[in-house]
Amino acid sequence: MKSLTVTEPRKPCGAPSHQRTLLDYLCRENIRAICLRHRRFPRLPLLQDLFLQVMIWGACVEKHTSACRVEECYSCREGRLCIGHGRGDENADAIISYQNKLCNTRRELFSVLEEYKPLIVIDLGLVENHVGRELRSLRVQVGAVLGVIRRYLWDRHLLLSSARPGIIEWLRAFMWRALFDYSELPGDEAASLRGANKIIVLDPSAEKPLTSHEALSADAFIIGGIIDILPRPGATRRLNLRGLGEPRKITLRGSIHGVPSRLPQIVDIVLRARYETCDVEEAIRRVMSPRDARFRAFIELMKWSRGRRKQVPLTLYYELRKWLPISLRDFVRAARMARLEVEGLEEAQQRPNSSQEYPQ
Repeated sequence: MKSLTVTEPRKPCGAPSHQRTLLDYLCRENIRAICLRHRRFPRLPLLQDLFLQVMIWGACVEKHTSACRVEECYSCREGRLCIGHGRGDENADAIISYQNKLCNTRRELFSVLEEYKPLIVIDLGLVENHVGRELRSLRVQVGAVLGVIRRYLWDRHLLLSSARPGIIEWLRAFMWRALFDYSELPGDEAASLRGANKIIVLDPSAEKPLTSHEALSADAFIIGGIIDILPRPGATRRLNLRGLGEPRKITLRGSIHGVPSRLPQIVDIVLRARYETCDVEEAIRRVMSPRDARFRAFIELMKWSRGRRKQVPLTLYYELRKWLPISLRDFVRAARMARLEVEGLEEAQQRPNSSQEYPQ
């Protein structure tokens, strides 16, 4: 095999444990390079794509020499493992195949995988209060949650609790091959029985905010399966939980205004904070949509003006974008919502890149 110049990807907050388990398994099998012939998850790293193909789609690791283009390399206990895809001139020791019907790869990985932490628990205790459009939205959002989880973990980290008869079948008809877990017990009790010690209940009406340390260390995060097309203040508190979890709210600079509230966005914030940013507020900023940022800017402008001012200086925009992913265009729209005029707007619009979002 030729010398490789591919740098090893690093994550500042540590990689998920299942990836380390997969690397150690492949190295024990004396595999130093493996090739993916097809990608089912092209937006994910090759290592995560490989794992999902084996565990969800039943692919096999077959020792077969193949030429491909190496894209990722990782260190393991026995040395170094490289993963490639497509055509290239690097020789791989193994490939991912769907031809071998007697494959034991999936079974062997199941036997060595550790506990599934963190658990993402969606409590469906209030599903009966949803009708029509809310039910359809709930099913779509639960499916989207699984897509977010697959970016970092895999299906077994999703637990649907308080699942009454018929609900799981209704969800499986939409999610098809998903391998999520479910329980009829309340969310915190179901998570505790699966080995979770530190449990966080994400509730926008909680008194304390979720800290970055809690995002990194918690064993389970419980989210209410509640769709607020019709406002339901305090709905999470009506879930039939057993009091085993600690209520926390996700805040940006001490406020929940503008923080994304859809189920997949909440899960995205938690997992980004755990595996990418190590910081909850930075994860919020990366997940926020322009609409979320515009609404938060509107709230900040209303606090600033208190209904007594008619104009807002452009310097306030530069102060906001230090911590809010807001563009100049959206700031102007937020100001109009607050019935304010922006001073010095024409001069700012003439500058290059004036409508860019805040710098990373």
